[in-house]
Amino acid sequence: MDFSKFDSRAQAEIGTPMQILDQWTSEPMMDGDKPCRVIVRGTASKTMQGRMRDKQRAAMSRKGKDKDEEARVMEDVHNQLCESAAPFIVGFENVSRGDRPATAEDAEWFLDLSFPEMGIKMDDNGDPVTKRVKVTDEKTGKTSEVDEPVFEMTNNPFAKQVGEFAGKQANRLGNGKRG
Repeated sequence: MDFSKFDSRAQAEIGTPMQILDQWTSEPMMDGDKPCRVIVRGTASKTMQGRMRDKQRAAMSRKGKDKDEEARVMEDVHNQLCESAAPFIVGFENVSRGDRPATAEDAEWFLDLSFPEMGIKMDDNGDPVTKRVKVTDEKTGKTSEVDEPVFEMTNNPFAKQVGEFAGKQANRLGNGKRG
């Protein structure tokens, strides 16, 4: 039996087409009758494993050196999502940037088109989900417990779609059915 047809790492390197979904409705995005897709490299690819290793090394060398911890806003989370997802993009199908077809070099542009939106998480009854947290009064030093709302992402931005797709096992099953 030729086991090369089970080379999931080669398939992860080539990439797999991902149907782009509308960030709010989760409906497939179409160009007429053709699906709009982004070609996504899998996490098992040698390219992505090398990038992840380099990123971890860089983070470890910075650990403890950041003196000024700045306040983070949602744009920081968005930028981090885009930065993480961009290297997974190999190309596009039926996606244009203005009057030309989008290419892998347009990955950051594409990912920046949608932005994560946060909202208070609701339970099945429509009531806000909360968690109990300890809070210390700065003036008195007294600690008390309060209910704090739990937040969740209310849309599905492109960067999140790409990141989740790249990590799914189904995208790394190799090319067994293609040969």
